[in-house]
Amino acid sequence: MLKNVLLSILFAILAFSASSQFKLGLKFSPSFTSTRPVLVNDTLDIVDSGNNLKFSMGLISDFEISETYLFSTGIIYSPKTFSMRIDGENGGSHINPLEEYDVAYLQFPMSLKLFTNEIVPDLAVFFQVGVGAEFKINDQAVEEEYTLISDFKFFDTNVILGAGVEYRAGINTVLYVEGSYQRGLLNVVKATEPSIGNEFDLRASVFMIDLGIKF
Repeated sequence: MLKNVLLSILFAILAFSASSQFKLGLKFSPSFTSTRPVLVNDTLDIVDSGNNLKFSMGLISDFEISETYLFSTGIIYSPKTFSMRIDGENGGSHINPLEEYDVAYLQFPMSLKLFTNEIVPDLAVFFQVGVGAEFKINDQAVEEEYTLISDFKFFDTNVILGAGVEYRAGINTVLYVEGSYQRGLLNVVKATEPSIGNEFDLRASVFMIDLGIKF
């Protein structure tokens, strides 16, 4: 399934590039993940235990629609840590007071970038809005004794909002810095500790500092 998705996106990019001016580039992003847990349960209280630093990276491609509008996509390796503080017990089954899970995704963002006029020569401000489809490639508990979540869903999607500056460093080279926020829209949990049942909902919020170069 993932192979078919990758091929479909690649063909779409190639078809779009045949009729549009485009730039390829690389992106590196320190990211901070916070969790949004919801549990309908009278005996357990689960809350976010704080932001976790990860680093995402990948290939980006910007297609020019007009002088001030770009369509942006790419293939991004996007790891996240879901960290939760848990109080109480459920049905006699002990849950650890702190549990963390590392989940790695391949993300395919699709967004619009809206540019201002140059504020100084070769420097412009831009705003970004879009969505990101994510496909899980790996998940694991940080410690073996963590039992709250036994499996994560294969697919997630996010709303992407961002703003940054882009600097034209040469005829074919563009540098940019962006601050972005990605808000998960789907429950990422597939299976939990049996005594919890299907009452647990977990979603992610990610704050990123995007550092990129385009050619």
